[in-house]
Amino acid sequence: MMKKNIYSVFVLSGMIAFSACSVQKYNSPGLAGYKTLFRDSINGDTAKNSATIAWKVFYDDPYLQKLITEALASNLNIRMAIVKLNQAAQSVKQSNAAFLPTLNAGLSGTLSDNSKYGNSAHAVNPPFTDLKLSLSSSWEIDVWNKLSSAKKAQQALYLQQQSTVNAVRTQIVANVASAYYQLITLDKQREITKRNIDSYTKYLETVKSLKKSAQVTEVAVLQAKAQLATAKAYLPQIEASIASYENYLCMLLGKAPASIDRPSRIDLTAFHSELLIAGLPVQLLSNRPDVQVAELALRAAHEQFNVARSAMYPQFILSGAVGPDAKGITNWFNLPGSLFWNAVAGLTQPVLNGRSLKTQKEIARLQEESALLNFKQSLLTAGNEVSNALASIRYSTQQAGFQKEQVDALKKAYEYSQELLVNGYATYLEVLSAQNNVLSSELALYNTYNTIVQQKITLYRALGGGWH
Repeated sequence: MMKKNIYSVFVLSGMIAFSACSVQKYNSPGLAGYKTLFRDSINGDTAKNSATIAWKVFYDDPYLQKLITEALASNLNIRMAIVKLNQAAQSVKQSNAAFLPTLNAGLSGTLSDNSKYGNSAHAVNPPFTDLKLSLSSSWEIDVWNKLSSAKKAQQALYLQQQSTVNAVRTQIVANVASAYYQLITLDKQREITKRNIDSYTKYLETVKSLKKSAQVTEVAVLQAKAQLATAKAYLPQIEASIASYENYLCMLLGKAPASIDRPSRIDLTAFHSELLIAGLPVQLLSNRPDVQVAELALRAAHEQFNVARSAMYPQFILSGAVGPDAKGITNWFNLPGSLFWNAVAGLTQPVLNGRSLKTQKEIARLQEESALLNFKQSLLTAGNEVSNALASIRYSTQQAGFQKEQVDALKKAYEYSQELLVNGYATYLEVLSAQNNVLSSELALYNTYNTIVQQKITLYRALGGGWH
């Protein structure tokens, strides 16, 4: 008896040791190997971060807030991501159920008769029935933490899908804001074009008057008409772009094309920059959903490797069955004599399986390695997006400053050239040139303003903002 107890303790200790070795704990790689992910930053390194600002605070325009709210509720991409999230939740429930024993009920009946001329001892007996009702159960003991690893893998996949939903929300918020400010920019460019058309019309009337007094020729009148037509030709292009962006916004909102409500005028230069704080690169791990998706995929792959590794160890299963079994239905209820039961404890060790288990383990290891590389790539992508947005905001702001000076100077030049033309000190070509330069430079200036706004939207998304 003592030897048996010692042997049992030895076996149990061995199983525990193997159990400890079979599972490798997951450790997040974090920013290992990366001193920094941002080339530079606005407001320097700080514990604060723009991504922590709720989108309703960052986008404080009530018209835009209404559009984003509608998109988050109705966008089809978000709804599809939520359906997949619910599917992942069901898989988590299934992995939890794997720890519980299975229970199956069975009912069988047999009616048989023997040949009169057979060798059976029952040959003289009449036909008989055999009825059997059973409850059978099976339970796998999670000795090597295979089931625990499978559960952790499913939980990681669920959280990954949850982060995917957040990533889709972040992108939808950015897309709606981007399209909205594209519309605002186009509205402003339409206003500029119409104002210049009015100016060109007045200039045409001036040139016609000068022609009557023989100060200019018919060529000047024709040139003025051509300049007016050129300005008018901008309007259909702008209107087409407006319709296109309105239709795109409606698609993001999950509805058919229609016009989009927006204010008649917004100052693009007032789109706040005081909230744009890049913060620390490590904050991307907690704020940016697509980085979370990549890390959770790595965590799931790690646990799936543990599952594949544990599959090479013995499988310990307890099973049993109980129920009535009797010949003839009258004997079926004759308890407890009609009852049967059995209990089985089994230990199965894979020996020869055509290398399938080892292959599965190697594939799982390579999948984990691939997931790690994908996680590192997601960090580099995030850092690149933030750095590009920061640089674009900085240099586009400088560009806009020079363009504003250019527009102011050209407007004055146009005013002076008109006066000089009337007084005979300038040619109509100088006026036309100044007039054309005013229109093109104003349109270019607002394109730059729009670029700055778009890059601020990109930076907010790149830092992980927009899903809360």
